[in-house]
Amino acid sequence: MEQDLGSTLDWAAVDHYNTGHPHTHIVLRGKDGRGRDLVIAREYLSHGMRERAAEIISLDLGPRSDREIQTRLRAEVEQERFTSLDRHLLREADEQGLLRSRATAGDAFHQTLRAGRLQKLRHLGLAQEIRSGQWKLANDLESVLRRLGERGDIIKTLHHELARQGLARSASDYVIYQSAENNAQRLVGRVVARGLSDELNDRRYVIVDGVDGRTHYVDIGQAGEAEPVPVGSIVAIELRRAKPRAVDRTIADIAAAHDGRYSVDLHVHHDPTARQAFAEAHVRRLEAMRRSGVDVTRKKDGTWIIAPGHLERAAAFERAQARRAPVAIETLSTVSLERQGVAGGATWLDRELLADTPTITRDAGFGREVREALTRRRQWLIEQKLARAEQEMASISGLVSHPTGSVMDFFDAIARM
Repeated sequence: MEQDLGSTLDWAAVDHYNTGHPHTHIVLRGKDGRGRDLVIAREYLSHGMRERAAEIISLDLGPRSDREIQTRLRAEVEQERFTSLDRHLLREADEQGLLRSRATAGDAFHQTLRAGRLQKLRHLGLAQEIRSGQWKLANDLESVLRRLGERGDIIKTLHHELARQGLARSASDYVIYQSAENNAQRLVGRVVARGLSDELNDRRYVIVDGVDGRTHYVDIGQAGEAEPVPVGSIVAIELRRAKPRAVDRTIADIAAAHDGRYSVDLHVHHDPTARQAFAEAHVRRLEAMRRSGVDVTRKKDGTWIIAPGHLERAAAFERAQARRAPVAIETLSTVSLERQGVAGGATWLDRELLADTPTITRDAGFGREVREALTRRRQWLIEQKLARAEQEMASISGLVSHPTGSVMDFFDAIARM
């Protein structure tokens, strides 16, 4: 690169093996050897560096044989991801996505690859044969294929992590917990792995063995937004709803009644039942929105200017937050099911036994483990005289002498053990 750019470069690099694809990060100082701003052509960044690297690899390993190249291209025909064959097809297509009626100049091998790839794309709903030899590509061909490729990588990650943990799960029970699915339900399960899904944007994922008997891949967003989730902990995960909060509505109501202004004093005057600390929480909300660029203004006297349409801006703020951290994670327990079964203290299993609407579990995977753990915990409580069996079921009580004791009595009794 120094030869190509005609300047010495100040750089550092590190090799990473923390994803399914080993790679190297290179950091360049933004000044050239003469102290001027380092300017690199876009074409060099996108292609030139890659070509230089290919030259070096060819010198070390020798050029790829024709057989190696043909084998790789044949494999691309059936792949459900964006490939070099697709890139060539897009170059052939016009603005409407129509391909020329016959293949571009080339040998029979490349024409066979082209025909096979078009048939695969038709099967995926991304290409249509309008008439014999005349094809039209879908407008979203590249984006769809890239999403399919990402899904394939996620499935590989799920399989690898479960195998590493020694967990036997069917591939049909792999699920991607996606924020785009508005009907996604609350997910309860055990974290079996976590890692980086996108290093450039610092996005993380967790793999959760759910009580529904399925294994879920969850994008938890950027590291700065998501709380650390210990492997082995039992968690509940829900989608963040991108809509204004109650605090936003309160601010909007108070501002509407006071000429577009909000402050702690105005809040307390507007609602005498509101405490100082409660009103200050609204100020923290406004401060968070201001730092993110939302149109709210803070005056020197602590008064905030709230423009009309505040709820719409609050909704936009929530959507931006959801993109950075699409889920909310609640840690239910960091203690394993085995330890919870005989723990001398209140546990998540106890809360499940006492719940009016306990978590629904499936008799498979982690759901089966939870069912078995609940049975063991119930038996342990009976042995400790903190519960009694009634009609083959355990009735939990706070104290044996007072079987109708409250839930708090029950937890207090365990805590005194």
